[in-house]
Amino acid sequence: YIGDSIIGENCNFGAGTKVANLKLNESHVKVEIKNKLVSTGRRKFGCVMGDNVKTGINVSIMPGRAIYPNVYIDAGSVVRNTIYGEGY
Repeated sequence: YIGDSIIGENCNFGAGTKVANLKLNESHVKVEIKNKLVSTGRRKFGCVMGDNVKTGINVSIMPGRAIYPNVYIDAGSVVRNTIYGEGY
């Protein structure tokens, strides 16, 4: 499931990868931008994923996480924070 997300080009989701889009307390989802948390103003928001991101199988991505371009995420990982690629 990857609903309510912004996905770049040439991304690949390994089998069983899921993007959460609703916080348990149902508050507005925040996204980290330049080391600051910014509210999306939305209760439902998945992730922001740059171009050429690949996930292994069974990756879980928490609401509002940003994943910069050209990142590979190991199988079974839980993405709880922004993941910066090389050069960011």
